Amino acid sequence: MLEKLKEMLKSLESMEGSLDDAFYSLPEYNANTDSRSYLDSARNELYTLKEDIEKVVSDIDKVTLDEVFNTPPYHAL
Repeated sequence: MLEKLKEMLKSLESMEGSLDDAFYSLPEYNANTDSRSYLDSARNELYTLKEDIEKVVSDIDKVTLDEVFNTPPYHAL
């Protein structure tokens, strides 16, 4: 699961770059106001999704390290 989330983050980073390029390459004419708004909205949604996934990945990493260092060894009887 962790690896899949990291793959998803890489895809989101690629999308982020494409949306940023589209946003900044669109001329600032009044006719493009709606397009810039749609692109900006998509960028914000992507940033939020990316941050959420990064937090989950961080939490998984933290839990894994906490478990490794703080879980007592298992002794079978």
